[in-house]
Amino acid sequence: MPDDSLRQLGRLEEGGFRRLAARLALLRAYAHHRENESLSGVQAQEETAEAFDERTAAVDDWVYDVYDSVTARTLRRWARQFRDDGLQGLIDRHGRRSERSYDSYFGAGSELRKVALHYLADHPDCTSTELLDALAEHVDEEELPTRRTVQRFLQKVGG
Repeated sequence: MPDDSLRQLGRLEEGGFRRLAARLALLRAYAHHRENESLSGVQAQEETAEAFDERTAAVDDWVYDVYDSVTARTLRRWARQFRDDGLQGLIDRHGRRSERSYDSYFGAGSELRKVALHYLADHPDCTSTELLDALAEHVDEEELPTRRTVQRFLQKVGG
């Protein structure tokens, strides 16, 4: 592991480390399911995401405390990030995002706000993970807010 990855791991707060460990646990469950059932990557990701949402995935209970939901698209993104950048690819990218305010993402007239509101019109009961995945289809990874920022957005528009 490059020195840069070790430095990043050393700087992770407990929540960031738990998210990293949960992502690894979910990717492990996906990989085992794919191999054990001789499935395509897409099929294994879909079935792993469905099992996770039904709380029957092959992960420890604490992972459900970290993520309330996961989609096949999220698993695909994590698998790609891990393949491309190793462990460093799964570490939260808050360093680039933390400089931005909530309003810079979801302020009146912002592109993300428009996309999010259109998505919510069609999916009023979506989770923050699902909304974040929908937003990821419209902007680059670097422009995405954190899942917590999306949760705050959902709380503000939902009640």
